[in-house]
Amino acid sequence: MTSFQQMARTASGHEPYRWQGRVAVDGLPELLAVETGAGKTAGVVLPWLWRRRLHPDPAVRGATPHWLVFCLPLRVLVEQVEAEVSGWLRRLDLTEAVPLHVAMGGREDARDPWRLHPERDAIVLGTVDMLVSRALNRGYGASRFSWPIDYGLFNNGTHWIFDEVQLLGPALATGRQLQGLRGDLQTALPTSSTWMSATVDRPALRTVDNLTVDSVVALTDEDRADARLAVRLGATKTVRQVSVDPTDKRRPAALARELVVRHRPGTLSLAVLNTVRTARDVHAEVIRQLPGVPVTLLHSRFRPGDRRERVEEVLADLDPAGPGRVVVSTQVVEAGVDLSAATLLTEAAPWPSIVQRAGRCNRDGLADDAVLLWAEGLKTSAPYDAVDVAATTLALMKLEGVSCTATSLRALDVPVVRQVHAVLRRTDLLGLFDTAPDLSGNDIDITPFIRVSDELDLQVAWRPLDGTRPGPHEPTPAAAELCPVPAGKELRELATKAMLWRLDHLARGEHTWVRLAARDVRAGIVVLADSQAGGYSPAQGWDPALRGPVPLVGADSQPGPVIPDETLPDDRLSYATGTWVTLQDHLRDVEAEVRAILKVLGPPGLGAGQMEAAAVAGRLHDVGKAHRVFQSTMERSAPEPDRPGRAAGAPWAKSGGPHRPRHSPRFFRHELASALALLGDGADALRGVAEPELVVYLVAAHHGRIRLAIRSVPEEEQTGRVLGIADGDVLPAVRIPGGELPPCRLSLTPVQLGRAADGAPSWAERALALLAHEDLGPFRLSYLEAIVRLADWRASAAAEVQT
Repeated sequence: MTSFQQMARTASGHEPYRWQGRVAVDGLPELLAVETGAGKTAGVVLPWLWRRRLHPDPAVRGATPHWLVFCLPLRVLVEQVEAEVSGWLRRLDLTEAVPLHVAMGGREDARDPWRLHPERDAIVLGTVDMLVSRALNRGYGASRFSWPIDYGLFNNGTHWIFDEVQLLGPALATGRQLQGLRGDLQTALPTSSTWMSATVDRPALRTVDNLTVDSVVALTDEDRADARLAVRLGATKTVRQVSVDPTDKRRPAALARELVVRHRPGTLSLAVLNTVRTARDVHAEVIRQLPGVPVTLLHSRFRPGDRRERVEEVLADLDPAGPGRVVVSTQVVEAGVDLSAATLLTEAAPWPSIVQRAGRCNRDGLADDAVLLWAEGLKTSAPYDAVDVAATTLALMKLEGVSCTATSLRALDVPVVRQVHAVLRRTDLLGLFDTAPDLSGNDIDITPFIRVSDELDLQVAWRPLDGTRPGPHEPTPAAAELCPVPAGKELRELATKAMLWRLDHLARGEHTWVRLAARDVRAGIVVLADSQAGGYSPAQGWDPALRGPVPLVGADSQPGPVIPDETLPDDRLSYATGTWVTLQDHLRDVEAEVRAILKVLGPPGLGAGQMEAAAVAGRLHDVGKAHRVFQSTMERSAPEPDRPGRAAGAPWAKSGGPHRPRHSPRFFRHELASALALLGDGADALRGVAEPELVVYLVAAHHGRIRLAIRSVPEEEQTGRVLGIADGDVLPAVRIPGGELPPCRLSLTPVQLGRAADGAPSWAERALALLAHEDLGPFRLSYLEAIVRLADWRASAAAEVQT
């Protein structure tokens, strides 16, 4: 077998550090506390790859979670880590065996490979918002009907990496609580976590359900003696204060002047400001005061392509004989961005941030006269605590003229106020299992568990709308079109002045754009703006003060044909491309797919009865499609001359016809018909099954619309129907793999509140009992739910490929 050292050399082109080898041998720790520039990213990704793919002991390979979920606080870091990791995988020839996925806001593909092939090893990168929201069953940027899939997948068989913990805010405690609750409530597959940063507040890692940190990796004296690492750790920078009045309205011009007069040709000068607004203003002043020198603005409010171009500018090699470069940035460069500035200017900020920013000054150790300039922050100290900024100011004053290293700055004891955030408790987690909105259409707000409310983002895209409402054929914006914008005051004010639009996921029709009201501004949504409304430029990013048309993204980045977001009556998976699939064949194929997935991702956390329940659910999940409503829809999807022949071949599971008619009644849900049949006359199909209640739940939940609650829609109030089904509807006999389901008269009694007259429990009571069962719980239940749903997708996709 290949040694870790051999693998790391092939991947990165150089010998791994000694501490990275320890991680490969001992396993990823809970806490990785090493200095800036010491190779943290390689120190977790490469050891995980080696232990999962190349370790000589099969027991170690099997015990290593098959997904590595890398959670970063900023998008610019996601893109940098993506480039780095993809290069390692390419050089190791593992691109196919270990696919790299990036979870980005605003665009969701239900058939993304991380869902279609959950059994494959994979690395998933994303921001705190995108990944932690999925672990909380409220995936930002995703359809509510797919939330449970990611909830099941991201909480089972994963190793989470939380990078730069000092920037995580409430997500630090949430991640710790999730890991502790996974241990208490149990998972289907082993799941673990690592927290890493050069500046770690260890007491902050103690949470009510996760009190201890069992394994820690830090640099030893032997590690520091490594010649390559010693150059970086010994790199010095001299601390100097610049006199800029924090109350002066011309402060941005003064800050720019201090940077400009110290800029040296052939070098990089970097300014790190505390707010995007200040960064914008200083950037404009540097351009005015320093003509002939490239100046780049970098913050988190860019479209992906524009942000990538700005990062490429920032990281490009400098010509020592050229004018050099100036970069004006925000906190996005604090962590992970591999810059080495000869001159760095920063505003006072909490001490951990200063240590991180200082790590971008003479990072490579090649500058003999590097200088770290600092200025007092604004009186408001936004976005930081004034007490923290004051403590840093005092500490920096004492360092005036001192030559410091990253290690010496990190060693200083500068007080930082412990922030108080909402803590995810067991009851919160269990409450989030239900994905149905309340009766007012509202959801549980997970914002307090992820970030401070004014830090959360939504996504904005610009298109030429000519001042009109987007039509039903307006595609969902592609990822390349989307700019992250704070879900706060700036956008609310814009929403009162310009027409902005959002998708209504709960629309009674399909793909409905509705006017965005100020009260509707919340994290995770996608907003469409007219390109004539302004508010953005490729060089400056999001700026609500900008006027004039917003350039569109390139034609190759534009979305293709409309793939509408899922709505309540949507039944798109029942249509195939030119492929008619009988119900019996589809049930057989889905059962086979469930068994194939569980053969790879079965025990240790699942019992034989639970795995068999998932397979039986695959066998029975679509029996409700035999209902006359569904079969009528299938017939009407065929060309009219072909309809008699299609009716004769029924029951069908998938239509290959050219038409896409709606059900009549339009809210008909075949999965409810399936579940009601199994709770009534079709119960014999569950005879001998160890977990019949689990089978019925998985059958009902296989489209994400019926889980803990079953409700009729307002349009059905006068009809007595519930999701298109009337009490007493008859499901005809259905051929199923290995037998036949008899005719079933469907009763809506389980849907009612409270127990039935014969004492039978309601649907809610049944589902809650499964959730509370000590051998299931939320993580195992959602995992089985995801497996059945993904098996359904895979069987459907395979049927299309075969034709």
